[in-house]
Order: sequence, then C-alpha cells, then structure tokens
Amino acid sequence: MLESLYYTTPIFKVAFLAYVITLILYLAISIKRNKFLEITSLAFFSIGFLLCTYLIVDRWIDAGRPPFKSLYESLIFAIWTISLVSLTVEWRYRISLIGLLSSIGIIIIFVYALFKRDIEIIALPPALQTWLFIPHVISYFLAYGALFVAGLAATLHLILPDGITSHHTLGRGERVDFSEFTYEITKFGFLFLTAGLLLGAWWGQVAWSNYWGWDPKENWAFITWLLFCAYFHFRNITSWSKKRLSWVVILGVVAIIFTYLGMDYLPTANDSLHVYTDN
Repeated sequence: MLESLYYTTPIFKVAFLAYVITLILYLAISIKRNKFLEITSLAFFSIGFLLCTYLIVDRWIDAGRPPFKSLYESLIFAIWTISLVSLTVEWRYRISLIGLLSSIGIIIIFVYALFKRDIEIIALPPALQTWLFIPHVISYFLAYGALFVAGLAATLHLILPDGITSHHTLGRGERVDFSEFTYEITKFGFLFLTAGLLLGAWWGQVAWSNYWGWDPKENWAFITWLLFCAYFHFRNITSWSKKRLSWVVILGVVAIIFTYLGMDYLPTANDSLHVYTDN
C-alpha cells in the first residue's frame, strides 16, 4: 500500500491524508464531544472534498474527456459524491456518527483506488462519446453517494433505535430518528437512481439501438431499483417495522456495491458492455 501511495500525485496524497485526519478527529469526537473538534473535523472533511474535486477536474483536463471511464476514475468520483452528501448532512445536523462512518468508507475506497490506478489515460470508445454519458454517470453516482449515506443511517438505526440528540439545526434536546433520517436521504438517492436508469435506457437506444439489452449490469441496476421501490412500498405496510425497513435499505446498498464492483464475478461478465476493467 505504501509503495502504491508513493507513486500517486501529491494532491492524491494530501487528499488521502485529509480524510485520515478527518477520521481521527471523528474518533476523538466519539470519545468526547468538543466544539473545536467538531469544527476542525468539518474543516478537514471539506479540505478532502475540495482536493478530491481538484483531482476530478485535473483528470478531466488531462484526459480531454469526462473522468468516468476507468474503475480508478469512477472510484474517485464515488469518493466525491459520498463526501458531498455526508458534508451536507454534517453541516445540517452535526451528526458526527455519519461523518465517522462516511470517512471510514471513503478511506476504504481510497485504499482500493490505490491498487486500481490507471497505467495510462484511455480514450472513450465510440459508444461513450455522447452527451448522455455525463448526466447518466453523474446521476448514478449522486444516487450511490446518497444511498451509501442512507445505508449508514439505516445501520445506525439498528444500533440506536431511539436515535440521538441533534447538536445543530434541529436544536439541542431534539432527537434525530435515524429511520426517518434514512427515509429522507433515500428519497433523494432514489430520485437520481431513477434518472440514471432512464438516461441509461435512452443512451442504450442511441448507442446500440436498443433501450434494454438484458445486459448483466442493466439487470442488476434494475434489481437495485426494485429493492428501493420495495422499501417505499413496505413503508406503507403497518406490519413492517422500522427495523425491517432499515434492513431493506442495507440490502439495497449491498446490491449497489455488487452492481458497481461485482459484475466481474458473474459467469456472464464477458457478455456485458458495462463491466469495468482495471484499465
């Protein structure tokens, strides 16, 4: 890992360090809440986000195309979207547990990205050279970022079913219900998940004259969408407890991760037009 980190750009190293410091600060807050630590953790989280933004923009300029083609590029963008949603939640509610879990997830993605760095910048194939490429990918990754945070909130609901006290906008003494919190973030993520799915179908018609080709990744994207549809449906069934609803969201996040990274393990992977490679 250290050798891989050594050969990355200075900005990558500093961004990674900023997120590591963010995690350390959140761990300190979890032991003893302190106003200075809260402000400092948000500052370093914001610095990491801004540096990640720089990495994306710099790559875009160097490649002369949107930096979403390779697995490495998409991992950096995933870090960016998770950071965006997590920071928004942090500024709104000051729920340090969300920041703590998000920073752990981000660091794991950073480490994974270290071993998936591109050897060279690859040009886009003809099928990706369309204006739909940008909104399709951005929609999906905004959904992934939001639903990842929703999954963290659902996990916190299982651990803390009675919620926690807010330390910011809601006012002191007001409790955050993680089940309702999960619902609000999932609504946002599902909106972009739906947009990404529809834009992908439109793109398929433009690129391959087929709105839906039953490609393995298309199928799993649809399965993921159906899981979150089920979540909203089950919320209207009184016999479904909040705990069971949280498990549905977590299952949806697992499906997202598999859709994103697990296609290579399917026997039909070689037939897919959407499977990421190490290139």
